[in-house]
Amino acid sequence: MVDAVEGYGQYCPVALGAEVFAERWTPIIVRNLMGGAERFGDILDGAPGLSRSVLAQRLRSLERAGVVERCLTGAVPTYRLTVCGQELAEVCLALGRWGARWRETLPEHHDPYLVVWMLSRMVHLDELPRRRVVVRFDVRDSRPPNRLWLVLAAGEREVCVTDPGYGDDAVVTADIATLVAWHCGRLSLGQAQRAGMHVVATPADERMLAAWGRLSPFAEVTPMPR
Repeated sequence: MVDAVEGYGQYCPVALGAEVFAERWTPIIVRNLMGGAERFGDILDGAPGLSRSVLAQRLRSLERAGVVERCLTGAVPTYRLTVCGQELAEVCLALGRWGARWRETLPEHHDPYLVVWMLSRMVHLDELPRRRVVVRFDVRDSRPPNRLWLVLAAGEREVCVTDPGYGDDAVVTADIATLVAWHCGRLSLGQAQRAGMHVVATPADERMLAAWGRLSPFAEVTPMPR
């Protein structure tokens, strides 16, 4: 369990829960595990700014708290949410719904790599129209890396910053604000295109992209007026 010296020293369940959940980076780690990231590097990829040493420390802490279990798949360690962790993930989703309704996304929050990484975790691989799908994202007005390839196949979710060499099934060109709004479900694909997003794809792949824009668990949350 979490050491008492690190906590609030209170019996209140809110305080006890906050000792685990409110530690910096923990909600992001739980979010990534909830999205199916199991390997250390995968969890790290979805947490820009998190160092390897802090991630290792947080995972050990979550193991002690019974939130995460560490397994060995061959020689490679993987991490999964326990039953306790899955219940904590519901808290993470509730926090996300609150954030989507009451918090404003600012330009400094816009990271094209994270948008494509998050999308890679949300797509259902068994619903892909073919064995492998490659979508290139060219993101205008954003810091590098701003040309990204999303590669999806059976058992494969990869975001590449160099051409993986499979050929592009679709190309999406957009400014970062429009890409974020589409990914979050605040703009449909058609609305995003009218806002300046350019899509080169077959009609079938365009329908696939339209569905991808509704995958966020917070897509149905209506932001409060600012």
